[in-house]
Amino acid sequence: MRKKLILFLAMGFLAIGGSASNASWLIDMRQLLASAHPETGCQECHEDIENADLHPNPADVTKKMMDFFDIDECLLCHDEVMEKLDEGLHGAENVKEPETYEDCLRCHHPHYMVGYGGNGETKVGQSDSDTLGTDFSPSPEDEKCLTCHGFFTPEDFSDKEKIFRLCFHCHGSQETEPQVLTGNSVPFVVEKEFRSAPHADVSCLSCHIQAAKFSHQDLKLQDCRECHPPHDEKVTNDAHADVTCQACHLEEILPIKDPKSKDVRWERTSKPGMNSRIHLLASTTGEALCQRCHFSGNSVGAVSMILPAKSVLCMPCHAATFSVGDTTTVFSLIVFLSGLVLTASIWLSGSRNLEKTVNPFSMVKSVKAIFSQKVILILKSLFYDMFLQRGLYKRSARRWTIHSLIFFPFVFRLGWGFVALLASIWLPDVSLFWPMLDKNHFATGLLFDVTGIMIVLGVVLALIRGSSTATENIHGLPRQDRLALILIGGIVLVGFVLEGIRIAMTGYPENSGYAVVGYGIGKLFSGMTGLTEVFGYVWYAHAVLSGAFIAYLPFSHLKHIIMAPVIMVMHAAADRN
Repeated sequence: MRKKLILFLAMGFLAIGGSASNASWLIDMRQLLASAHPETGCQECHEDIENADLHPNPADVTKKMMDFFDIDECLLCHDEVMEKLDEGLHGAENVKEPETYEDCLRCHHPHYMVGYGGNGETKVGQSDSDTLGTDFSPSPEDEKCLTCHGFFTPEDFSDKEKIFRLCFHCHGSQETEPQVLTGNSVPFVVEKEFRSAPHADVSCLSCHIQAAKFSHQDLKLQDCRECHPPHDEKVTNDAHADVTCQACHLEEILPIKDPKSKDVRWERTSKPGMNSRIHLLASTTGEALCQRCHFSGNSVGAVSMILPAKSVLCMPCHAATFSVGDTTTVFSLIVFLSGLVLTASIWLSGSRNLEKTVNPFSMVKSVKAIFSQKVILILKSLFYDMFLQRGLYKRSARRWTIHSLIFFPFVFRLGWGFVALLASIWLPDVSLFWPMLDKNHFATGLLFDVTGIMIVLGVVLALIRGSSTATENIHGLPRQDRLALILIGGIVLVGFVLEGIRIAMTGYPENSGYAVVGYGIGKLFSGMTGLTEVFGYVWYAHAVLSGAFIAYLPFSHLKHIIMAPVIMVMHAAADRN
């Protein structure tokens, strides 16, 4: 059992590259000194290196570890292995297929494999784990090897320089033989320019996390968010949930759409043999940067217009922002606030019988009550009378049902949007909340479509009820406002069309089918050209309808949305129910 555990650990070391840095070209001396080969010189196994015309040779970096394996190197010291295999033994185990054991690296990592004796007991290096390497004195030949192959600590500045020198041995642009050979496959990196780049003080391996491994061409980049918190919603907004950081922030790249995931990724524009400025990061800002994707005829499915961030007008339905910079929002808020001032002046005058109790003194009393023991009574009143609509249910269950189809979806959307927005600002490192900003996430797409359907159904039923000759007139309830209902329905219906165009022009992203209505509408636009231009106009139509509704609200029969909570608080503060 113990030997099997040792074998499992050895294979684990091999799978991860055999060192704490997950890099097969780098040797962790602490592990080497605790292995079966602590006193074996580098060139006892790598004897061909001294006579190599070029080391490292750029042509070798794309090879796999097995491409360098030669069993004869192992048999120089372990010649008894083949004899034992001929007898059907390997170590202390019986083997049925001896030929499968001739690939030593399948189980044994040459630098970190622990040793064991014939009795099955391990013979791990005896150095104390806290002092490993302190008394190690490599030979001049080994020391030369360890200059490049010794284990690096990315946080240590001197080690960063070693990594830098190792990488620039091939990737620099000084036209040495390794650099010339490398330049046949990838662009050069100008060392002087890189020294002034934003990440010049960061180890190459911090971003190019597999750069020191075999199969060097299969590089993976570290996720930028490991070091940089994601942008909040105002900077990126939900339209950019599937856009990689590099598509915006790297220099000399071209944004492209991944044909499978439909994410916006990137590719180099500099060619092999050219000097690359990719590490300098993007030098443009503002609209010039946005125009990488947002232009007429782009291939990534981005709207050709550069649209403003969703403002406070959009908060009732979306994870919007606290911005008020666009013309539609500014004009709508001016009219809205003017209506509030007018309504408040009428209320405070006491000229209407229904609101005679609304005066400055009762309002001050209500504010004081919030900071007193009556706060529980106030919260209960808001929960039952404002959220659950208890008063409306008592008067008419039918009107409550229709009202709920409109009211509760808006409450849900408002809560969802606020949580997503605030999380993007205050908890950018918590991945749990980011799907709430992704329209293509299955939960977000499905829930927003369902709530949209509920709102449209509620509006239709309300209009039918209002047109019926049998409509009941209930004292104390506001009259129906058909214009307000039509505006609400129009906002949602245009929103569905907008979602359909977005899904179609972005190539029907994965999971977008969960937005059932939007996806169905998007299929109607399948194959149509010019969607990236049309989207901007439909977006502004959606925004104008939203602005019109907000501006009209204080003048409509729906102004109780604003005033009812105030009345409820004052009544609760005065112990009136």
